[in-house]
Amino acid sequence: MPRGECTVKVVSFDLDGTLVHRDYVDYFWLELVPRLYAEERGMSVEEAKRVVLASYEEVGPRDVRWYLPSYWFHRFGIHEHLNYALREAARRVRLCEDAAEVIEALRGSYELVISTSAPRVFIEVVMSRVPLLRESFTRVFSSTSDYGLPGKPVEFFANVIRELGVEPCEVLHAGDDEEFDYENPSKLGIKAYLVDREGGRDLRGLLSLLQH
Repeated sequence: MPRGECTVKVVSFDLDGTLVHRDYVDYFWLELVPRLYAEERGMSVEEAKRVVLASYEEVGPRDVRWYLPSYWFHRFGIHEHLNYALREAARRVRLCEDAAEVIEALRGSYELVISTSAPRVFIEVVMSRVPLLRESFTRVFSSTSDYGLPGKPVEFFANVIRELGVEPCEVLHAGDDEEFDYENPSKLGIKAYLVDREGGRDLRGLLSLLQH
């Protein structure tokens, strides 16, 4: 396709830290899991936290198990409490203000999809709490649940564009992780926008990339 003839049809977004604040997922992993483990083992929360965090580090984000609540709840012997923990975490789900503005500005003009490393159980938690996401996004792709891939490698984005039936240059992806949301999609020719709210670069900035 000649340069200049490829226009964006699909806008893809990361989920945690991009569309919704990370509060709920940090609370789940860093507070609820250690607390439940402490109760199960009869130890202090501080001691449980050391064990749990060391276990997370042992597995690491290059292993798909790192992302999966079902794996950790079975490993720590607290699997019967998973639904409770998900319900508690759901109370803390908050849509980012700039995300709400951008979604409202784009829907109806572009196909909106979510491309995330979050497993389906977390996606369901978020969707249950944020009607705007349920109403606005046509597809949700999970690298961990759908493809068994840790993080968002290049292979994940290749799967996304194949399933969408579009060319890479017809997709713009936005997210807050430099490797997973900027470098990896860019390697395929997907337009990428790196969110850095602390650096003054929120989601509103991607609107200028879509102006013709």
